[in-house]
Amino acid sequence: MAKSELDKWLEAQEYQVALDGQGKIIDYLDPETKRENKPEERIRQKTAHILHRELGYPKELIGFERTINIGRERKRADIIVYENKRANAENEQGKIILVGEIKAPNIKSQDGQLVSYISACSAQGGFWTNGGNIEFYRKDNKKNEILNWLGVPKYGLAWDSIGKFSKSDLISPVDLKLAFQRCHNAIYRSGIDSEDVALDMVRVILAKIEDESSAADKCEFHITPDEFHTEKLRKVACLRVRNLFDAVKDRYPDVFNKHEEITASDSQLAIVVSYLQQYSFLDAPYDVIGTAYEVYVASHLKGERGQFFTNRLVVDMMVKIIDPTEKDLILDPACGSGGFLVSSMNYLFKKIDSSKRTVSAKEILKRNLVHQIYGSDISPKLTKIAKANMLIGKDGHGGIEQANSLDDISKFSANFQDKAGIGKATIILTNPPFGSGHDIRIKEGKILGQYKSGMVWNINEKNEIIYENRTNSKQGVAPEILFLEKSIQWLKPGGKLGIVMAKGQLDNREAIAIRRYILANTRILGVVNLHEDTFQPFCGSKASVIFIEKPAERLPKDYKIFLAISNKVGQTSRGEAIFKRDSEGSPIIKKGSYILDEDLTDIALDYHKFLEGNLTESAFRFSIKLSELDKSDYSLNPIRYLPKHNAAFQKVLALGDNEEFEIHRLGDITRVYNGPRFKRPYAELGITEGPTIRKYFTGTAITQLNTENIKYLDSSKADKQTKKHLEALTIYHGYILVSDSGTLGRVAYALKQHNGHIATNNLIRIVVDNLFLRGYIYQFLKSEIGQSLMLKSAYGTNQEHLEPDVIAEIPIPVPKNKSLIKKIGQNVINSIEELEKSLESTREAESQLNTLFG
Repeated sequence: MAKSELDKWLEAQEYQVALDGQGKIIDYLDPETKRENKPEERIRQKTAHILHRELGYPKELIGFERTINIGRERKRADIIVYENKRANAENEQGKIILVGEIKAPNIKSQDGQLVSYISACSAQGGFWTNGGNIEFYRKDNKKNEILNWLGVPKYGLAWDSIGKFSKSDLISPVDLKLAFQRCHNAIYRSGIDSEDVALDMVRVILAKIEDESSAADKCEFHITPDEFHTEKLRKVACLRVRNLFDAVKDRYPDVFNKHEEITASDSQLAIVVSYLQQYSFLDAPYDVIGTAYEVYVASHLKGERGQFFTNRLVVDMMVKIIDPTEKDLILDPACGSGGFLVSSMNYLFKKIDSSKRTVSAKEILKRNLVHQIYGSDISPKLTKIAKANMLIGKDGHGGIEQANSLDDISKFSANFQDKAGIGKATIILTNPPFGSGHDIRIKEGKILGQYKSGMVWNINEKNEIIYENRTNSKQGVAPEILFLEKSIQWLKPGGKLGIVMAKGQLDNREAIAIRRYILANTRILGVVNLHEDTFQPFCGSKASVIFIEKPAERLPKDYKIFLAISNKVGQTSRGEAIFKRDSEGSPIIKKGSYILDEDLTDIALDYHKFLEGNLTESAFRFSIKLSELDKSDYSLNPIRYLPKHNAAFQKVLALGDNEEFEIHRLGDITRVYNGPRFKRPYAELGITEGPTIRKYFTGTAITQLNTENIKYLDSSKADKQTKKHLEALTIYHGYILVSDSGTLGRVAYALKQHNGHIATNNLIRIVVDNLFLRGYIYQFLKSEIGQSLMLKSAYGTNQEHLEPDVIAEIPIPVPKNKSLIKKIGQNVINSIEELEKSLESTREAESQLNTLFG
């Protein structure tokens, strides 16, 4: 069975096995050793990491592929842990603590090999795993039996300690995602909403935290092997956990109602308790419930409501740029599971801890701080998860309410309005639902009527935005536009906002009104374009972050704006980690850990250098003045203002001042267009010839010299309108073709083999009558300067996009000396003709060979 998207993502979130420049595994125990990159080996490396980092077994006691004598046979065990370093070096079979057997993921059950290993040596137990499933065994010397067990003990503890933990025995977790995945597999029931499963897990986690918070030394959240394997005793163990959740309900009646229960069965709950009992959640260095939420919910949402888990690197970058203080009132009007709120709280706690205040002063400040954090979400379940998330910190759940933040503030409680109403928040950090899909758009008139952005608007001849007295309920409005306007209303004068937006809103035509609203009512602090893999693997939408300040007094006439483009987000589109590497291709290790290859941390640092006036500008981190914004559409897209693109534009304009050149709009000396969108009337499979069959070239096929990947259309299947579209999309020899999406700005030349055939509407057509000028323009558009000029005007949310009218505006420097045009153009045309001759010779040779062999 193929892995699900969730499984693939979960695998990518675990400890990442490091690879060298040749793709081999860098051994966790001995980095000088390189191993073949196979599934079984990756599991062994991850397992060794858990043994060392979580359970505390020293690396020098762990060995790979060690011999165990079983009678006259010599077997090799995958992992062995020894009593001491010398026993490891000499492979002393009488001084083995435990044995591990590792199998590839496709092997679902063990074959008894591990049991034979444990029986043949001094090991008191061991484990078998294929990465997803894990089985534990313990040796009973008195009964001479190998028993099923519930775990491997922490280094230095006895096997009998499993399920009998004191608080001091608990482990500070390094990475809980694998444990949560196994819990998910235990309690997930077909047909149950993912958010409901997540809520059940939240209840269990809070029950565990309730136990850890008690004064008792012994843990109530536990299950022994005897309890696990005996139905009556298992019920008793699970009742302990259910009682802990009852205490949580009593403590927080505003979060959980009195009838709410852990819905997992005793069998399911016992498995979850066995996986989690050894960990200390109070000592967890990160957002535990947020992690569980990612595992259970994120992949199942798949953007259906425009809700995407916000990459933690983005959250941290936004918090660092906004830089909240202990005096701020922080709000997230689309808080989801509370990621921004928790991150802001942790950021401030670190600030307080690093200050020179007394210990008691720090604690008082922290207690007060949690009452300055507010959030809301339209989903009751997400609101509950967010509240529970805050409970893990310092009980800041009281500031979170279930409400539609786009509706009137009067719909909130009186307390919320009093503490965090309109004009009260000094910092807003949010990632609202976004997207241009029809189902995502807000169409309710009662909501739209509360916003300028919700009204129908037009631009008059004076380039002014004119709002009509009717809502845009027919077409609807992208939710993030309304959230942006609402957040500006919500801010206190002098307050700051960081908001994730669909990238297209920075410069598409539909969002001109909101951009001008921003410019008229706020000071733009900065704009950061996020990497295209930021929301992967759940969503391919491209996004940006806008940082603005609501002025406390009159806006300055001009000021600088920080612009940045993120090129690295530390992961692939599958969510697999990408690590920084040295010049030899080996991962860089800092404080015992690999470093993600991301630039969001540096972008935050450079923003503060920009504020200090110390920014060293680069190709992707720079600043412009407000007065330098493109007044044609008030684009806020950093790509529009890239220094290298501006340099290209300036270079072309400088040539216009040269007496040897003329500057022409491309649209003035050529015809620029692309065809209409159309429903493709594909021919039946295998049909490639006939009076109604037309060749159809995709953007990829147009660039390939062979004709293997072309498709075929049948015009007899087309209606009258589609036939017109087919004619409009027909291309001819000598057309210059530019891809408007995908591999943006790729330039191709229509060859004889394309003549009279149909090409995708994603190719912008440039028709140049003069042969030599055609060759000159073709070469110019392929040049670095030409590419920069085209890419300068790319726009779009899900993929960058070029429009024919934008391409038509490109300035073309044309030599006044016509012989220079002829010389360059002739060389280009000659090269194309030679290419066509070569293709014809190849086809002729293929035909002759086919004839020869029949």
